Amino acid sequence: MLAKVGIDVSKQKFDVTVLVPDKGKRRKTLANTETGIKQLHEWLTKLGITQGHICMEATSVYWENLAETLTGLGHQVSVVNPARIKGFAMSELRRNKTDALDADVIAEFCAQRNPAVWQPPSAEQKQLRALVRYRQDLLQTRTSYLNRLETCRDMGVGQHLETLIEVLNQQISQVEEEIKQLINQHPALKKKKELLLSIKGFGEVTVHQFLAEMYDLEHYEDASAAAADVGLTPSHYQSGSSVKKRSTVSRIGKKNLRTALYFPAITAILHNPLISKFVQRLQAKNKHKAVIRTAVMRKLVHLAYGVLKHGKPFDPNYGCRT
Repeated sequence: MLAKVGIDVSKQKFDVTVLVPDKGKRRKTLANTETGIKQLHEWLTKLGITQGHICMEATSVYWENLAETLTGLGHQVSVVNPARIKGFAMSELRRNKTDALDADVIAEFCAQRNPAVWQPPSAEQKQLRALVRYRQDLLQTRTSYLNRLETCRDMGVGQHLETLIEVLNQQISQVEEEIKQLINQHPALKKKKELLLSIKGFGEVTVHQFLAEMYDLEHYEDASAAAADVGLTPSHYQSGSSVKKRSTVSRIGKKNLRTALYFPAITAILHNPLISKFVQRLQAKNKHKAVIRTAVMRKLVHLAYGVLKHGKPFDPNYGCRT
């Protein structure tokens, strides 16, 4: 049986809890640096743990180097949506919250739920993610300058803004070309792109974001787990017969992908036969437009998972034939 380890990660440090069989818990706090990670490995070795099942939350990007290094050292690493840890803590009636106690909860979650092992990205997948995120940053910066140009009343400042916008346009075009070249150079990425583009509603930009942010999509436990990671699963709040709030989506997950799926969902409603049938069923139940749109976004994640899991292009008429 693998030793279960929980790690609560932050920018500056990480708190570790090790569940030692018949000996209770061992705790340690270390700096979130290369030195701190090395000290963690040495400490685990002293405890007799040469291979552990280590669980941590997907908190910003602070966990990434830690997870990759520990995987390289032979440990099994699970990276879990923080919503799952929070739900587990609530189910265990945990009311106190500190970094050390959070590490305890994560370790116990790891022991009881045995989450799936995380798959580290390849070098090309990391490069693709960096390029896609850089493109997003450039787009946001350009939008900021365009908005400022609209309200600018000084000709000189306006010319400077126009120059900056032109430079940003060139940079965006260059990065987009680099993204395409990178994908074309790697057969696995190219194949995944072709499969995702077979889904009516998905365009090239959306597919690039999927490949960057959900590089291991086909390795999720199921399609629902993938949708949960994007933050598109329903969130219900009901107590007895008198307290019932309107259902929403969890919104705990990959915000960039939720944003990226908005327009593909609208396109899919109009041009994807399977989605059109799905929407008709929801309309028959008098669902609100916003609810339908969110359901379509979730359905697109399910379809993306399906084509990558099975390695087959999407059939737009599946289930629609008479």
